Amino acid sequence: MKLQYKAWLLVLATIGLLTTASVLVSRYSIFNTFEDLERLQSQDQSERARRLLSQQLEGLTATAMDYAYWTDTVQFIEGSRPEFFEENFGTDNMKYLGITKILVLDALGLPLAGAELTAEPTLKPISESMSQVLRSLAVSVLSDKTSKTVLRTYHRVDGDLYLVSIAAVRSQYKPGTDPMGALAAVRRFDSTELTRFSDILMHPVRLSFVESSPSDSSDDRGSSSHARTEVSAPVLDHEGRPVALLVLKLDMRLHEAGHSLALAGALQVAFASLVVGALLVLLLNHLILRRLQRTHQELIHVTREGVTGDAKLSVGGGDELTDLALGINDLLAKTREDAVEQRQAHARQEALHLQLMQSQKTEALGRFTSGIAHDFNNSLAAISGWVRLANEDLPPNHPSAESLEHAFKSIRYASGLMKQLLSFSRQSTPCLERIRVSALIAEARTLVSLGLMGKCTLQVDQRTEDDWIEADPTQMKQVIVNLLINACDAMGGKGSITLTLDSHETTLPAGNAPSIFFDQLGEGRYVTLSIRDVGPGIAAEHLDRIFEPFFTTKASDKGTGLGLSVVQGIMARHSGAVRVTSAPGEGACFVLILPAQEELRLSSRSPEAAAASTPKRLLYAEDDALVRDAWSALLQRQGWVVTTACDGEEAWTQFQAHLGKWDAVLTDLSMPRMTGLQLAHRIGSTTSPPPVILISGQIPFEDEAQLEGAGFSAVLHKPVDQDELLRSLDEAIKNNTSS
Repeated sequence: MKLQYKAWLLVLATIGLLTTASVLVSRYSIFNTFEDLERLQSQDQSERARRLLSQQLEGLTATAMDYAYWTDTVQFIEGSRPEFFEENFGTDNMKYLGITKILVLDALGLPLAGAELTAEPTLKPISESMSQVLRSLAVSVLSDKTSKTVLRTYHRVDGDLYLVSIAAVRSQYKPGTDPMGALAAVRRFDSTELTRFSDILMHPVRLSFVESSPSDSSDDRGSSSHARTEVSAPVLDHEGRPVALLVLKLDMRLHEAGHSLALAGALQVAFASLVVGALLVLLLNHLILRRLQRTHQELIHVTREGVTGDAKLSVGGGDELTDLALGINDLLAKTREDAVEQRQAHARQEALHLQLMQSQKTEALGRFTSGIAHDFNNSLAAISGWVRLANEDLPPNHPSAESLEHAFKSIRYASGLMKQLLSFSRQSTPCLERIRVSALIAEARTLVSLGLMGKCTLQVDQRTEDDWIEADPTQMKQVIVNLLINACDAMGGKGSITLTLDSHETTLPAGNAPSIFFDQLGEGRYVTLSIRDVGPGIAAEHLDRIFEPFFTTKASDKGTGLGLSVVQGIMARHSGAVRVTSAPGEGACFVLILPAQEELRLSSRSPEAAAASTPKRLLYAEDDALVRDAWSALLQRQGWVVTTACDGEEAWTQFQAHLGKWDAVLTDLSMPRMTGLQLAHRIGSTTSPPPVILISGQIPFEDEAQLEGAGFSAVLHKPVDQDELLRSLDEAIKNNTSS
């Protein structure tokens, strides 16, 4: 026989043997392997479903334990915080925590409070049947004298599966003591949870309440023609009894894939043996296998670098493998781009969250300040009036005159603090005056010398005499005092603080004035006050947050985090800025920058001239008796004939009784029966109305401009200075006469 035929026979025999071997292997090895894979996949999916449900129960247990060990819960059971349950288990909070039912029991297992979240969602009382179930389950928790028992279980009620967690209520500071009660949290495993389970497991999931034993891990009920298999995961309660079944419907096409793979393998072997033989193996090795190996190594390198790297697959050859490498490179580029966008989106979300928190804190501060401002300023106005009366009754050389003068200073300082808080919460505007920064430094040194700075020393370096600015003296003194106290705290109460007073022109070369300090400020001359300490400095990660409201690195009993945010707000409202530089171990330097002003000499009002003027009639409406009596007496001593009224209604009656005889009307804003604004409108509707001046203890910032245009000749804030009040009255009468 020819060698050619032998070769053909050999090839045919080889093909036949290889084909037969491929079929046998696919039938007895590959096919069985795919069956094992199907079985393992079913077990894995069943175990995943059980673990996922267990994680839900653990999360509910963590929530129940947090509330059970909370001090407010203990106080609620003791009866000292009856509002605890409504504050913490409202509709929104229960929906957010994923709690369907909540029940609080006392130490005897009797219910104290309970609620159930409906689908609307609304709250309703927990059903008696569920209450009895939870009470029976809580027996083991309440009987544990160490309060360590926490019950985690599943419960079925009328075709619904519930996750139940019960923890003993005890003080977190007294572990190992008898339980004071129990807190039971229940979550209904409804269709929404089933949908979420299906999304996570990527397979349809349903609940079945067919009775089964714990040993039944799976139940195949699918049809092979549809290549789908249902796998059951039993749900066991705390005693190991089956409560329900989580049924997963899996796509099982591995049998078909095994048959196809076996047939394809047989055909490939036969075709390869017949057509190419050894030459094909060589070509595959040189043209394909080596390139695939190189691509595999490059993919391993890319995987190790992760999405932050810039490695790519090498491209060459101009064939399908080249297209595959290009596709993988495009996928890598898109993945890295998406990762960058996700990080940026997360950073933006965190920034927005912080802004929302800060705005809510600032709003809370504004509401608190606005709430107490009226009564506080009324009290200061009354004190100021009576102290001024006492001062006028004493001779100049009386021993108490100096004490009364100190009382005046304290009143002005307290009034300034309230204005500062109102200004920070946008309820008031600064009262600007032309003052010298050196004078502010001197007064601030007097304030801090009272023991606020411990053993710290001050050094003042005044490099300019032209330090006139336009500012609110009280607010600026508070700014300086705040920064001095912060510097002293940073040094632990010991060390030297240097104050440097200077002036700068923003148009000067950068070498004379650091341009970074004058960013976002216009050109011109500025007065600068630098406050430098020798403390440890400010950490780099805190530099960008030190001006945030409520941010502080001090202990909770050492600071509130409002000081620097108030400083920044005051400087901004004075058209200035505050800058800070710091390096670890070299201390910190805060620089206050304010527009410089030329000195302006203002003529003061002469009390003697006022007293010598013709007496004028004044109608004074004020609901606070102390304020009304004090300031009416002061005005009468200045030559005014004052008629008082305790509210707007009485003032209107007095006004009508002596129509046309009033030179001016002074009224409070908030009064019973008729407000100052209503009184001004009525007086303004009469013929030839006198000027009406508003004086109030708290006027919102956004309402001040409207009040000035609502018929008031002037708007004053309590406690008002006597000279300012008299000057406003004279100017109002003068303007009314000239018009």
